[in-house]
Amino acid sequence: MRKVLLTGSSGRIGQAFFAAYQESYKFVLTDLREPEHPIVDPHRFVQSDLSDARVAADLCLGVDAIVHLAGVPNPDAEFADVLPANILATTYLMEAARKAQVGRFVYASSAQTIEGYPVDRQIVPGMAVAPANLYGVSKCYGEALCSLYATQHGMSCVSLRIGAFEPADGPPLETKRDLSAWLSYRDATHLIDRAIQAEIDGSFIAHGISNNRFKRLDLTETCRVLRYAPQDDAFSTFPIPSA
Repeated sequence: MRKVLLTGSSGRIGQAFFAAYQESYKFVLTDLREPEHPIVDPHRFVQSDLSDARVAADLCLGVDAIVHLAGVPNPDAEFADVLPANILATTYLMEAARKAQVGRFVYASSAQTIEGYPVDRQIVPGMAVAPANLYGVSKCYGEALCSLYATQHGMSCVSLRIGAFEPADGPPLETKRDLSAWLSYRDATHLIDRAIQAEIDGSFIAHGISNNRFKRLDLTETCRVLRYAPQDDAFSTFPIPSA
């Protein structure tokens, strides 16, 4: 059973992934906030602030893979917020992973890295990043860091450009853009699992949306490389808004 360090484990995606795969991996969970429910063997929880450079080294010891979900996810975040949570924390964790020889680093990037493109333009592999806010800029930095550590240090990294992660039974999505970028809970957890398991050398950027009828991000390469098989479609799940 692989040992996986899951950062941001008390967030929505972290909780969903742990709940879906706690029988498949041995987890070290970490977050600023304690979990809502007790964590029992073989898993354990460590409360930590990853923006402290001294923290990451101990968390990475003996770990086979890292799923780095921790960070500020707010598109309206100021630089003072994204600097420690998204930039420093990712840098310290990546360096600790390199020193600990962690086999796979899965980085939670965001569709905000390309949000500067018109909403009617589909994003395909190889297009330049186009963030529309500092949060998106911080995620571009993380993708670039994965590339640096892959090319210069031989690490295996997968960046997941996560779209609109919302429950299927939640409030309707407000725009067609949100529908085209939707990522269901079921598809999100499957995508993370495939990012851990797939045979990848170097750095790969995956598109994290469901099998929506209209797709903000093209899924062809993500499905081929990761063997990702999304099941859900926002346009069949939610009412279609007028905007």
